[in-house]
Amino acid sequence: MSPYRKILLAYDGTAESALALREAAELAKQSGAQTYLLAVLSISPTLMGVEGVGGGTLVSTELQRFQAVLEQGVRYLKDRGVEAEGHLVHGPPPEEIVRAAEAFGANLVILGYHRRKGMAKWWHTPTSSQIIDRLPCSLLVAITREQESASPVAGDRPA
Repeated sequence: MSPYRKILLAYDGTAESALALREAAELAKQSGAQTYLLAVLSISPTLMGVEGVGGGTLVSTELQRFQAVLEQGVRYLKDRGVEAEGHLVHGPPPEEIVRAAEAFGANLVILGYHRRKGMAKWWHTPTSSQIIDRLPCSLLVAITREQESASPVAGDRPA
């Protein structure tokens, strides 16, 4: 019996999370795990300030986009015979991912990652270390390559 009965996947529709979605689907199908997709809408303080002066449309548009991406991910999993449910939250991604892992009793968290080169490494926030240090369970990191598809529904390309 697999130790992974509950899998949490942080999913935002990017190429990185699309690969993680495909890997989560395979693992969940093999293990019979319940899968939770988590879309984290991180609204910047600047955008929150703009909302007060007519920026509500921006937030609403982003919320709708995230909801559609989340529904697409859940549909992708269900089409492959995986028991899945989606959750949309807002806040800092590291905090929300750890909070969801604890709340759902996840045995495994899956994240997508894209290797950064040159100066991009220096400007990237330390999100991964914030998550790793606080997670109550195992972590699988799906690493994309340049040729990976940005959309899981575009086809299942081998990793």
